[in-house]
Amino acid sequence: MTDEAVTDEKRLEFATQARQLLALFNEPFWGATRGQTDEMHLADYCETLAKGRTDLGLAEETTMHAVMGPGDIVYAFTGNTPNAGDRAKALVGFINTMPFLLDALEELIDLRRTHSARVTELITHNSEQLMENRSQRDTIRQLKATVAFLMQQIPGVQAA
Repeated sequence: MTDEAVTDEKRLEFATQARQLLALFNEPFWGATRGQTDEMHLADYCETLAKGRTDLGLAEETTMHAVMGPGDIVYAFTGNTPNAGDRAKALVGFINTMPFLLDALEELIDLRRTHSARVTELITHNSEQLMENRSQRDTIRQLKATVAFLMQQIPGVQAA
């Protein structure tokens, strides 16, 4: 296999895995709290964690999953539910592959523009050729008619 084939194969494998991981996010939406102090945010979060833990029947002690950055900065908590770790991993994977996806999207748009321009160029060229061919056929018909007429004007010559 060529390097390009391996690359395409890996891209398709990633797309398949990404589609499977997207299933972990059931109708996600963006949300925000009202402005409040750290203590108030923490109290709200404690209530949210407790509600999720009791609604899902989780143990008292759970593992908290998050998307994190340099210096252990938390970008997003994905929670303590059974799928929270997979959600965090999926988000990290999506974020890390976003530059590749954006590059691929830009390449696709450029390719589509290039192909569209080339198709337009070919259609225009073919139309011009067709019109030129029609014109040449008309000229040939006219010349044949002229030759036939002139041949008829010569005594004793029969037109072929």
